[in-house]
Amino acid sequence: MSYRIGFASIDGTIIDQHFGSARYWQIYDVDTEAHFVETRKTAAKCQGHCEGGFEHLISVLNDCDAIFVLKIGEPAAAFMLSKGKRVFEAAGEVDKILAKLIGDRLLEDNG
Repeated sequence: MSYRIGFASIDGTIIDQHFGSARYWQIYDVDTEAHFVETRKTAAKCQGHCEGGFEHLISVLNDCDAIFVLKIGEPAAAFMLSKGKRVFEAAGEVDKILAKLIGDRLLEDNG
């Protein structure tokens, strides 16, 4: 099974952006390997606390099954979950997270 994942990362090496203020998303297709798709740029509309107004991000991430961000508030996480997106807070290197996802098959449904 293949998954499309968005990482909130400026340069693609580490997860370094909060959800609402993320300007760059590194998009990968993941199955038995990770395949870089593209970098997507978005306007950072939330600076600090943000209530609602996440439609611009769902349009950028609509084809993603999951996103990885440094931080995400409860309203934003609930919004993304309501749109069928899995949401993860994580810190670290994108390559290491991708290797763990693939090696441990963490995105696969076990039900």
